[in-house]
Amino acid sequence: MSPFQPSSDADEQVNDQPQPYPYQQPVQQAEQPPMQPAPAPKKKSHKKLWIGLIAVVIVLVIIISVISHGGSATPTPTTQATQGSQPTTQPTLAPTAKPAPAFPQFGDGTYQVGKDIQSGTYRTRVGSPGCYYTRLSGFGGSVGEIIANNLTDAPAIVTIAATDKGFTSQNCGTWTKDVSQITTSKTTFGDGMYIIGTDITPGTYRNTATQGCYYARLSGFGNTTNDIIANNNVDTATIITIASTDKGFQSNGCGTWTKQ
Repeated sequence: MSPFQPSSDADEQVNDQPQPYPYQQPVQQAEQPPMQPAPAPKKKSHKKLWIGLIAVVIVLVIIISVISHGGSATPTPTTQATQGSQPTTQPTLAPTAKPAPAFPQFGDGTYQVGKDIQSGTYRTRVGSPGCYYTRLSGFGGSVGEIIANNLTDAPAIVTIAATDKGFTSQNCGTWTKDVSQITTSKTTFGDGMYIIGTDITPGTYRNTATQGCYYARLSGFGNTTNDIIANNNVDTATIITIASTDKGFQSNGCGTWTKQ
């Protein structure tokens, strides 16, 4: 056989068929880790917001308090409010009544003026049967030491001078420097010793008819004859005019006086 033999058609056909490529394995991609869900956003704490707002309010209250007091007063501590709580209201206290003024006073007995009692004008605010009182220049017990005296069942008034040595009171009750009004009416009154303008008003008065009536217009309350402007003893109804310049008026056993 010759080295160069013609190829047959079968061989040509075989050569004409396309040759397959060698098989290749598909390239596998690296596995990705599963994606985690994103964390939910955190809600803002309302509690911290409230605490911050309350702190700001407290600071503002302190600043305003200091400014209103000129910066010198200590601010009043404030109580932190609790969320949702209602503010409390302090009760308003009623004003306290002022105590009545204390007036010097004393009862029955014998006293040294300037040591036991002070000089001045005193009165008994109610009548006391058999009341006897005496201003004294000494304590010897003699009649000559009596500066002035009086006997009455009705309210009395006496002015003790700073020069008096003593004062004696029997069955008179309480003497007081409270010489305010004792009458319920300034135009109608009964027995007693009264201050013009305080207890009674000046004017013309008529009394009811009684026996043994004694009355006197007074320029003072020393209970001496020098204090008598005018006086009288009557057993029938009488009329008397009390002047606006009179200091006092005394009535014993005269019934009721009424302004005309």
